[in-house]
Amino acid sequence: MDNFALELKGVTKQFGEKVIANDNVDLQVRRGEILAILGENGSGKTTLMNMVSGIYFPDKGQIFVNGEEVVIKSPKDAFKYKIGMIHQHFKLVDVFTATENIILGIEDKKKYNIKEAKKEVQAIIDKYGFTMDLDKKIYNMSVSEKQTVEIIKVLYRGADILI
Repeated sequence: MDNFALELKGVTKQFGEKVIANDNVDLQVRRGEILAILGENGSGKTTLMNMVSGIYFPDKGQIFVNGEEVVIKSPKDAFKYKIGMIHQHFKLVDVFTATENIILGIEDKKKYNIKEAKKEVQAIIDKYGFTMDLDKKIYNMSVSEKQTVEIIKVLYRGADILI
């Protein structure tokens, strides 16, 4: 049996009595694989990803990470399994630099040292081939630069599976 990086079996999410956002969804994602989930507005794409990232909890079904069944009830649980969500609407502080946004919220865990953090962030940028001015303020960035900051932020926190 394949050990998929992420596997969903029979995942269902319903809102109220009439709205079934996801009905018995199966999905298998191999390590290193890049997938796109396509569908019309309101078809359940975001709901499905919100279940994987811990924002919603499935009514039925199972979620597996690296072949192990997991229970994801919060974004903190998702991160425990190295799952990170890159949100459609940016969660960045405009007056902060790229580096400050990337490390925001985890300073205490990494013994807040902006110079050391910047080196770690630069290593991620180099590893994945990103281009980023870490001292640039968010309000001076293009949409694609902001998206890059969001991706680096999730990688900096140790995510293995990016949504």
